[in-house]
Amino acid sequence: EELEITTVVDRIGTGDAYAAGLIYGLQNFDDKKALEFANAACALKHTILGDANLVSVEEVLEVMEGSTGGRIKR
Repeated sequence: EELEITTVVDRIGTGDAYAAGLIYGLQNFDDKKALEFANAACALKHTILGDANLVSVEEVLEVMEGSTGGRIKR
């Protein structure tokens, strides 16, 4: 499923975020959900400045479940 990112903060590290999300996803979910996890992790990384993806597993899962309103819970 496509996730639209209207404001890209930083593209650096998005490939790493996707790869890490896919590895985590393959270890914890079926193949389809693993790809969804990687896609959500990559999308979230586009909204974070710097090289590291500073989101939790719970935040990625929320995006996977449709929470794409952009509100940050910290």
